Amino acid sequence: MKWTFVFLCLFIFVGLVFAYPTPFLTDFDVKILLFFEDIRTPFLNQFFTIITALGSIKVLFPVCIGASIYLAFKKYYIEIGYLWVLFWSSRGLNFILKEWIKRDRPSLHPLIEIGEYSFPSGHSMNAIVVLGFLCYLLLTMLKINKTWRIIWFLVTGVTILLIVISRLYLGVHYPTDVLAGLAVGYLLLVSFLHFFTGMRKKG
Repeated sequence: MKWTFVFLCLFIFVGLVFAYPTPFLTDFDVKILLFFEDIRTPFLNQFFTIITALGSIKVLFPVCIGASIYLAFKKYYIEIGYLWVLFWSSRGLNFILKEWIKRDRPSLHPLIEIGEYSFPSGHSMNAIVVLGFLCYLLLTMLKINKTWRIIWFLVTGVTILLIVISRLYLGVHYPTDVLAGLAVGYLLLVSFLHFFTGMRKKG
């Protein structure tokens, strides 16, 4: 099942790289952004501005530092190394992909101004990679019952989903941007977890 989803994400990402400029997807992107513009309110503007920060380096970097301190206290040094390699790999890969594809950001009515290119979404990619890996460490390191495992998994999933929605609500990414970001982020996370679990077994 896991590898089926991996191939599906690979297919989605590669497909979007070549298909996002097509009239069908362009029309889809614009319609979704216009929908979010129509439901904007002062409360939601503030809410999603806060939520979108959770996927930024200003938040994820301190979170990784805090996690590293905790892991060092528990003497999980390999986990610290993988966390930071994964953190910078996600950001580096996102930068490379954006510079390669060079898709301009939406120019409808964005609520915040952001530079750089749009495809794939860095917030979506970094969120699923970093938060996903931290969730994995939490579930495998702590002895918690099934109920709490489900709760932590859902909290992580909902947080990632809200970050993704925030990019659309604020008008700084197209839906195909965030979908591509999630797909390539998942591929990166699964690849690292494959090697990480292998090293853990050897250890």
